Amino acid sequence: MRSISEVKIDGLFGYVDQDIIFSENSSTTIISGPNGTGKTHFLRLLHALIRLEIDNLASVEFSKIEVKFTDGWILKIDQKRTEGDVEGFDLSAKRPGGRKFQGIEIPYRVHKSGGESIEMPDWVAQLPDGNWYDQRLERIMHPEMVRRYRLPNRYHQVTLVRGNPWLTEIYKDAKSILVDTQRLDAIPQYGNKAQNRTAYMKQGAVLTRIRLYIEQVAAQLEDARRASLEESLDADQTFAARVLQKARTTINEKDLKERYQRIAELHAELHASGLSVRRTDVRFPEEKTTPTERRILNVFLDDWQRKLIPLLPIHEKLKSLRRIVETKFIGKELVLTSKGRIGFKSKVNGRTVAVTSLSSGEQHLLAMFSMLLFSAEKGAVVLIDEPEISMHATWKHSFLDDIGEVARLSDLQIVIATHSSAIINGQWDLVQEIEPPEVPESSVEELDTEEDMEGEI
Repeated sequence: MRSISEVKIDGLFGYVDQDIIFSENSSTTIISGPNGTGKTHFLRLLHALIRLEIDNLASVEFSKIEVKFTDGWILKIDQKRTEGDVEGFDLSAKRPGGRKFQGIEIPYRVHKSGGESIEMPDWVAQLPDGNWYDQRLERIMHPEMVRRYRLPNRYHQVTLVRGNPWLTEIYKDAKSILVDTQRLDAIPQYGNKAQNRTAYMKQGAVLTRIRLYIEQVAAQLEDARRASLEESLDADQTFAARVLQKARTTINEKDLKERYQRIAELHAELHASGLSVRRTDVRFPEEKTTPTERRILNVFLDDWQRKLIPLLPIHEKLKSLRRIVETKFIGKELVLTSKGRIGFKSKVNGRTVAVTSLSSGEQHLLAMFSMLLFSAEKGAVVLIDEPEISMHATWKHSFLDDIGEVARLSDLQIVIATHSSAIINGQWDLVQEIEPPEVPESSVEELDTEEDMEGEI
């Protein structure tokens, strides 16, 4: 989605005004401030606005939210209240260089659910990015399947922005993920499905969010391997024709040998990581090659490189996850099975270490970074509330570097609300401090004596 430059929230709780300017030279912005200043509510309201979750926008009192984007767009929503009750919203936007806002009215009563519980199939779980996950196939559900099972739309924008081109344009790539670090490994629950959920778990499934994140790694790896195989098959079919096409090409032996070495080292790295199933045993000739041999080898290297390219994006993400995990987990090594599942083994005796055997802090860290690397969609705004929970002090010191690397790999804009100076770790240029508001004086008259107080009790 568009990169955000500033967010203003006026009248939060009826008396708090917030103005957060996002970092210009970093993908990360940190919000800090005393308890009660609305850091968590800032994240939740921004998340709800990006995803147009009307019920959540109505759950907290505010007068106006204004979001400015780096490309000049401005998005604004006003909450309308009558005698304390939310009656609706005015949603508007202004194009870059535009003079006026264009807007629509959203009556809140249209979006009230009436208290009906949502009946979900036992095998469905929702991820933090709003996608629905099919646990039988270990895949994100196709939109057609979402409609077939009448699951709630990922965004309300489907009905709200229809017929408004200006609103469609600003929301077409809108993506937001709210990371509640206290619930990263919580079992998803919907309506009154507790009994069905228990029955599902009796079948041997460990229905936790961390399992869903890990399963997505396997699904993405399978997709990458399939794409690599398709490239391989296509290359095999056209190999002879391409060799003949380059029959008169002059190839420098030194350059060819250096190129072979680079591709061979990359393939070996992919194989060691579990991404490439087969080794390639083709060796560069030790003796001087002929022009014909060099032409054939050059086409072969084209094909070899072509097969590896689909594996590179997930390889970079796995390298990042492995580095983050192995610099923090004591005595454990991250491994990838032949089926692409993340696992762990002991560095001491080589035995398998079950994910459920990891400490709570280790599970927390694994859940957060596997989710951001493999579940977050490119360009999403990621809102993280108090990441310091369950983290050792040394983990906190490296958190910004780790999250910055993840943001670069997945093209994310990160907003963190924290009390922890260890998380900030001296990078105060990223911090936006929320000042304590001037709290209105209470209209309740103070009691004069202890007898009056006892009478009230």
